[in-house]
Amino acid sequence: MKHHFIFLIISILLVSSCSSQAPPLKSNSPYGVVVIDDLEREVRFNHPPQRIVSLDPSITEILFALGLNNEMVGVTDYCDYPEQARTTPKVGGYINPNIEAIALLEPDLVVTTLKTNTPRLIQQLEDFGITVFVLDPKKIEDIFENISSLAKITYREERAGELLGALKERLHGVRKKVAEISRPGVFLGMGKDPLISVGPGSFAHDLIGIAGGRNVVGHSSSRYRKYSLEEILLADPEVIIICSMAPDDSCLAQKKWWKRWTNISAVRNSRIYVVEANLLTRPGPRMIEGLMEIAKAIHPEIFLEQER
Repeated sequence: MKHHFIFLIISILLVSSCSSQAPPLKSNSPYGVVVIDDLEREVRFNHPPQRIVSLDPSITEILFALGLNNEMVGVTDYCDYPEQARTTPKVGGYINPNIEAIALLEPDLVVTTLKTNTPRLIQQLEDFGITVFVLDPKKIEDIFENISSLAKITYREERAGELLGALKERLHGVRKKVAEISRPGVFLGMGKDPLISVGPGSFAHDLIGIAGGRNVVGHSSSRYRKYSLEEILLADPEVIIICSMAPDDSCLAQKKWWKRWTNISAVRNSRIYVVEANLLTRPGPRMIEGLMEIAKAIHPEIFLEQER
């Protein structure tokens, strides 16, 4: 009788223990998923990564936007957004990261972008048993795909759905507003000495077109190219956008320099604007903010009026 009683107590404890366990994962759980990266590699994940290293500022911004603050254990020296990225352990530059420093962080995922050293980097990290996922966005829609892929890997698909919904709505809104209006010529300067601007294949070039402008040096065969002042004078842009390398930098010296050339339409009509470069060059969620800033500069009659 005593043995039956003990058996009954054990059975009750076992049933109680089983009932307190977490419910089974949903069918769309990222556990055990296979995701194709932008090198067309099948990358397998048996569980959501808990220790992530980002080797590009744009990736860092995506991962933080997905709410992976606690999972981020390492970023590059150039990852400065959001604020928490500034205090996350650094692993060197994104061209030449410190492989040993990354390995010491014991990440179960390293995310990087396609660069000239990427194949060697992948091999070095995989030699340490570290999983590497590579992104190579070329247009805004690719950024959305990258966000979706990282969300699937990290079990943040619901968060990604909300984020992507908001980003796509703003993108569609801009395209709709400029669909049937004139396109003024735009020169977007990445620097003054030398004068560098953007061409096809760059995100900034695409953003000018999406925002309802016409890149006056859009005929270039290079994504980034040096230009002479004579070429810009001949192109006669109606809008000049200066890329600031630091947030809240008004680029007063550059503005003053441009204002010397009063035969340029943009100068004559006081249409020189400043936009933070990171919003135009980092393929992450904030690129839509960059699009909005360019749209306001090109078509203030639509987008600035909308904010009033």
